[in-house]
Amino acid sequence: MKTANHTEVKAFVFQGFSNFREYQLILFAVFLTLYLLTLAGNVIIVTIIRVDHHLHTPMYFFLSVLSTSETCYSLVIIPRMLSGLVGLSQSISLVGCGTQLFFFLGFAVTNCLLLAVMGFDRYVAICNPLRYPIVMNWRACTILVSSVCASGFLLSLVQAVAIFRLPFYRKNHTWVSEFTFQGFSSFREHQLGLFVVFLALYVVTLAGNVVIVTIISVDRHLHTPMYFFLSMLSASETVYTLVIIPKMLCNLVGLSQPISLAGCATQMFFFITLAINNCFLLTAMGYDRYVAICNPLRYSVIMNKRGCVQLVGGACGIGLIVATTQVTSVFRLPFCATKVAHFFCDIRPVMKLSCVDTSVNETLTVIISVLVILVPMGLVFISYVLIVSTILKIPSARGRKKAFATCASHLTVVVVHYGCASVAYLKPKSENTRDQDQLISVTYTVITPLLNPVVYTLRNKEVKDALLRAAGRKLS
Repeated sequence: MKTANHTEVKAFVFQGFSNFREYQLILFAVFLTLYLLTLAGNVIIVTIIRVDHHLHTPMYFFLSVLSTSETCYSLVIIPRMLSGLVGLSQSISLVGCGTQLFFFLGFAVTNCLLLAVMGFDRYVAICNPLRYPIVMNWRACTILVSSVCASGFLLSLVQAVAIFRLPFYRKNHTWVSEFTFQGFSSFREHQLGLFVVFLALYVVTLAGNVVIVTIISVDRHLHTPMYFFLSMLSASETVYTLVIIPKMLCNLVGLSQPISLAGCATQMFFFITLAINNCFLLTAMGYDRYVAICNPLRYSVIMNKRGCVQLVGGACGIGLIVATTQVTSVFRLPFCATKVAHFFCDIRPVMKLSCVDTSVNETLTVIISVLVILVPMGLVFISYVLIVSTILKIPSARGRKKAFATCASHLTVVVVHYGCASVAYLKPKSENTRDQDQLISVTYTVITPLLNPVVYTLRNKEVKDALLRAAGRKLS
């Protein structure tokens, strides 16, 4: 905690083109004309590329993405600049400024990297034309674009957090620069036992998920959409546990260190991103099972590689957007206390440290929780209603048993995952005690990630067969 006599700054004012006051109307007309031409040009490019099948090539795919990014980039900056030129308000809140900075940097970096990708595309087309269709296939193009966008917005997040963790002030306030986790202080006499148990579970979780990702990568029998989604889920669960559990284990053995506001925001960002990513990956897996059982003749067409990559990219994109929104709304609050009644930077425990009323933030959290928990859960539920109705129409008992077996592992993980998430984020704010909240958190941060490899290795015949094949190759 740092204390100083200052007044907290809640808004900034743009000076804009104040040095050219007599030319502002002319500047407004020029910039508005250029802006409209920019928007019209980019919209025309994207539309033409979309409707004309002759332009459905990697080069024009990248160009359409670049035009879309450039359009969003200009939308972030120019409308506000134009309003300032005609004398409208030029003040902006800290949250608004942070959001503008985040999207400006995100789209700017994305554009730079997209131009590099377009250069690589031209290099392959001219220097290696025979391999061009293989190297620049649709899956590779989608992965390149997704990686570029993710890199751009990850870098912008780091930069925005680094800037807006700085105190902006004039005179007379107290600000908090770091937090301390209370962790499992209520179970002080059992902390060594908890450390051993959690460490064992963590090692098993890491090992299990690494085994799943590895075996799916090396065994060609598992190169199917279902196992592609499973490998993505396992990779996401692995990073998810890395974000939370190591620091929790350090706290249990007395190596607790304070965490800066930037560190806390970063932990919260990755926790939310990966948690939501997991929710939507489970939904994608449910959709995959629905298509496989209810529409098997079109399965290979619907669940092609491009479609699978887009579903994974969509899940990750939703996670990034929601995490950015949630973290921004929480860390714009002024904090007066430093002790987080939890073992990681979860949303509600951090909000409780604020000096001001957090009703708006609570409402936002509930709305987001409903959208990212109940909506995917509802979609999975609908998928399984349709799946069960289709399975029951299968005449042979063996066929029904085989169809149910392909869904059992996924359904088990879904019930536990969404059940824990619902209890944690959709229950009334003050229903549980702190210890009960922590017990629920342990379930979805330690137990649920372990469930994925256990269920898919013990209950899934194809994965067990792949493991036996791998063991046989190693022994031979």
